[in-house]
Amino acid sequence: GESININFEDLKSIPKKYYTWKEGFGLVNDSVQIGTSAQELQKLYPEIVSVDKNGYLSVSYDRLSIIALAAIDELHKENEIIKERLRVLEDKS
Repeated sequence: GESININFEDLKSIPKKYYTWKEGFGLVNDSVQIGTSAQELQKLYPEIVSVDKNGYLSVSYDRLSIIALAAIDELHKENEIIKERLRVLEDKS
């Protein structure tokens, strides 16, 4: 299949935050959660955001993990390039 496009500037703009559920979700648990903005994430990766019958958006965090893995792969590639450039510079001196 097609590789996942990772744009780090876009990913940085996605809020990572603590939140509590708004009233109306039928939940009595008001404990603090961690998550991100489904609205913002939907702009980048709509396939990992679903909409329920009431129009509420939710993030599929299990699918979000593959985005994180793809980002790790991309960072690893960049890190290897930087290490090689550093090695070449050190060999010249």
